[in-house]
Amino acid sequence: MTQINQISIQNFRNCVGAHSELSAGLNLIVGDNAAGKTSLIEAIWVLATGRSFRTAKTQHLIQHDFESCTLFAEVASSHSSHKTHRLGLQKSQQQTLLRLDGETLKSQSALAQLLPVQLLTPESHKLLEEGPKARRQFMDWGCFHQSPEFMPLWRHYQRGLKQRNHALKKRLPKAQVQLWDQTLVDNALKIDLIRQDYLERLTPYLITFCQALMPEIKEEVVCQYRAGWPKATEDLLALYADSYQKESHLGHTQYGAHRADIRFKFGAQEALNTLSRGQQKLFVCALLLAQASLHEKVLQEPVIMLIDDLPAELDETHRLKLLELLQILNIQHIITSTSASLIPILNLETTRVWKIESGQLSLQS
Repeated sequence: MTQINQISIQNFRNCVGAHSELSAGLNLIVGDNAAGKTSLIEAIWVLATGRSFRTAKTQHLIQHDFESCTLFAEVASSHSSHKTHRLGLQKSQQQTLLRLDGETLKSQSALAQLLPVQLLTPESHKLLEEGPKARRQFMDWGCFHQSPEFMPLWRHYQRGLKQRNHALKKRLPKAQVQLWDQTLVDNALKIDLIRQDYLERLTPYLITFCQALMPEIKEEVVCQYRAGWPKATEDLLALYADSYQKESHLGHTQYGAHRADIRFKFGAQEALNTLSRGQQKLFVCALLLAQASLHEKVLQEPVIMLIDDLPAELDETHRLKLLELLQILNIQHIITSTSASLIPILNLETTRVWKIESGQLSLQS
């Protein structure tokens, strides 16, 4: 399910009621600052992932004077326009309701599976310079979509980690802490293998797109995976036992799959140190395109690309190059800009241009 046929947004930020039927190719959303462009991108992201990329507070998502916001999308397979699903999400301060084809869901994962979206924003370059959480999320997005066993393993791991951390924080007896060690080890080692395999398969695609977007860099990129525990560790269970005293003082688990990271290098240099700010943005584009290409190869379905304020991200030459690559990959893309003239239209038949004002969308001729 990798094409959004239509999207409806109610009471989400400044979008009181917005509805659009989207094109299979480029959907360009044009509007002034604060018109609602980013809110539309954010709404699709929230529907797909259950979380915002701008805030952790639900009240910021709901239009003032309303008790809840509602998001709806009809999504279709790229192979069959008749194979569609209806996805819905309603958020209030108290709860989140999820719906799929009229049935209530208990988990976000079913919607995420049907709506594989990728996101490029003016903050995306921070994936390189901030902590490992964003890099883990990037890696685990691919693991989730391509390895059905990944999510159950991750849930079991997180449940054990929560219990272990609770026991450490409350200074419970050692036996109650170590009760969870085997659960963490069993799941962490399986998660580790899935992550390593994913990055190994992703790297050739990343090399290709780095060469396409940054031909001036001659060294090939390397993805250096870090498991979340010392590389020389031969027995993770023994490491937990040896670390007990230190962790009991810290009040949390120091090692495990929740501490994994990726370092990207060109030759011997870290990407963060060798790339300019402009190249960092291009590198993140290469990461997303590599992930999209691998996703399509494995699952035989393209992803959907959300790009907020593309002109702020890339210069004219690289904007054109990125749009050409998205068209070659046959990816539905939703892009925002303050001016339509800044975004080249490569295929009129698969492009729709929308004007957004005060959260309201209107199709431009």
